[in-house]
Amino acid sequence: MDSHTGWGTWPVIVIATVTLLILVPLCLVFVYAFATKWFANHWWWPQEMGTKWILSIFQTDNLINSLFNSYLLATLTTIATILITFPAAYVLGTRARASAGWPAALVENLSNLPLAFPTITVALGLLPLYAALGLMATFGGIVLCHMIMAIPYALRAMVGSFLLVPPEYEEAARNLGATRFYVMRRIYLPLVWRGVLAAGIFAFSWSLNEFVLVLLLGFPDIETIPVQIYQFVGGYYLHPQKAAALGLFLLIPALALMYVVERMLKGASVVPAGA
Repeated sequence: MDSHTGWGTWPVIVIATVTLLILVPLCLVFVYAFATKWFANHWWWPQEMGTKWILSIFQTDNLINSLFNSYLLATLTTIATILITFPAAYVLGTRARASAGWPAALVENLSNLPLAFPTITVALGLLPLYAALGLMATFGGIVLCHMIMAIPYALRAMVGSFLLVPPEYEEAARNLGATRFYVMRRIYLPLVWRGVLAAGIFAFSWSLNEFVLVLLLGFPDIETIPVQIYQFVGGYYLHPQKAAALGLFLLIPALALMYVVERMLKGASVVPAGA
C-alpha cells in the first residue's frame, strides 16, 4: 500500500477550508449589497435582489470626494513606500549589508515592530505629535502614518526578491566600474520588479482600506470610503446593505488590480538562482 495514500483527503480539506475562509466574506459583501428583501424564516439567502442600495450610494454626501481621497492617498502612499523600501531592501538583501554593519541588522529586526501594535495605538501615539507639528488633517500627514504600517509589508516582499539575485551579478558590474545607484537601477530593478510590484500591492491595498488612522488624524477634513462605511455601521445605527454597497467601491477595483497583476506575473521570468 502506498504510504502517501493517507494524504489524499487532507489536501482537499485544507484547500477547501482556505477557499471558504477567503470567498465566504467576499460573497456576503455582494449578497448584502444587492439584497433588497430577506425571507422571514432564514438568513442565508435574500428573497429579492436588485440595485436599490447601489443606486442609493450615489446619493451619499461627499461620495466623489471620498473616492478621490481614498485613491489619491493610496497612490501617494504606494509611491513613497516603494521609494524608501527599494534602497532599504537592497541593503538588507544583498552584499551591501556587510558594509552597512549593525544599522542594517537593527533596521531588519525593527522592521516588523509596527505590526505588533494595534493601529489605534499607533494613531493615539501620533495624535499629540501631529497636533504639535500641524500635520492634523493634511494629506502629507496621512501618507506618513500610512507608510508606517505599509513599509513592513513592502520591505519583506522586496527583500525576498533581492535575496534571489545571485551576488555575482553585482560583483561583475562593480568590477567594471558601475556605481551602486547604477547597479540598483540597471541590474537589480529588472530582476526584482515582481517584488516591487508585490510591495506596491501591499502598500496600496493597506492604505486604501485603512480606517482608524484617517478617522483620528484626518477626519472630518479628509474623508475616505472606509470612514464613510463606518458611518453606516457605527454607534446605534446599523445599515449593512449600504455599507456593503459602498464597500464594492473598494472591493471591485482591488480585485481588478489583483487580476491584472496576476496576469502580468504569470508571464514574468523567474529570477535565476545562480549564474
